[in-house]
Amino acid sequence: MAGEQPIIDVERLVAELKERVARDRAAGKYAAEIGETPLEVLPPLAVGFDLDGGSPHIRFRPELGFSSKPVIGPVITVVKKLLLRLLFFTLDDLAQQSDAAVQRLQNALAAEIAAREAVVSAEIAAREGLQASLGALSQRIAGLAIPERLARLERERRPTPRPQAAPNPASAEQPAAPAPGLDYLTFEERFRPQESVRERQQIYLELLRDRERVADLGCGRGELLDALRGEGVSAYGVEIEPDFVALLEEAGIDVVEQDAVEHLDGLEPGAVDGIVVSHVVEHLPAAALVRLVSLAADKLADGGVLIVETPNPESLLAGSVNFHRDPTHVRPIHPDTLAFLCESAGFSEIEVRRLSPVPPQHALPVPAEGGLREIVTQLNDLLYGYQDYAVVARR
Repeated sequence: MAGEQPIIDVERLVAELKERVARDRAAGKYAAEIGETPLEVLPPLAVGFDLDGGSPHIRFRPELGFSSKPVIGPVITVVKKLLLRLLFFTLDDLAQQSDAAVQRLQNALAAEIAAREAVVSAEIAAREGLQASLGALSQRIAGLAIPERLARLERERRPTPRPQAAPNPASAEQPAAPAPGLDYLTFEERFRPQESVRERQQIYLELLRDRERVADLGCGRGELLDALRGEGVSAYGVEIEPDFVALLEEAGIDVVEQDAVEHLDGLEPGAVDGIVVSHVVEHLPAAALVRLVSLAADKLADGGVLIVETPNPESLLAGSVNFHRDPTHVRPIHPDTLAFLCESAGFSEIEVRRLSPVPPQHALPVPAEGGLREIVTQLNDLLYGYQDYAVVARR
């Protein structure tokens, strides 16, 4: 109607906004970079974050003002667009200020992320370096055999030593004992690790599982005795090396500190139905070896079994190289010789089992075909044959 004032005086509102913006700009309230940033606003505002900083974040778009109402929608759309165009400069300034704030926030976030990534990377590198250092230190400590040395020192501090068995004057030759000062416990762990011995001796459980009483002569660290205890077999060890005896006593394993031949000589006939002599006979002089086999036949009960394991001289690697690593070894025993001694002592069933084959990758490569194949195979048998053998004799 003529003469009536409009509900919204758009022209006056725009003039006031322009005046306010000009005043604020002159007062330095707007950042200097605002005028340098192209921006866009979706009605009323559209905000998004782009950490790559590839495009404006806020912009003003008056052309998108519309209404979807039926009938009067087109009219409202025209009015909205008119109003938005009239307010363009004011709202455009506001959009530029908002975008500048978003840009500063984005830069701060990017810097914070980069700083945290650098800290995490430095911490990971430090942990990896520490882990590598600990691994190297662990290897050096393992090489020093510190637990074994400490255990030996602890045993040596015992106030009263155990009495040693008196030597048998009837025995002309005594078995060779470890050389004075030789830490034989650590020596064995270095060249015959306990776990490997334990694994290899599992083959004897089938022969001993149903026995009433088993004597393990020269039982060492007691790997077989521990396995027999787990099977519920009554067994005990005989050992001359004090360190081994102390170790077995600490583990609660029944052990007698005595020479193996002397111990057998003192048993009643039929006192045991199983005798194991593992890696002992190579330490014995010839007369002691013969007597040990003879006494074993005499002391075993009917149906008893004797198991003797020793390095195999049929293999040059075992008999001529590895054998001489142990300074307490006297001589290798050929399997034919040991089998003959068992036969002469009266054992009825005698079996030779060859053990511990050399891994194929350590032997000479055998040609797939041709005349050299047979030659290389024979050479491998000679050089890299079975490293140990066992004679199983039944009474």
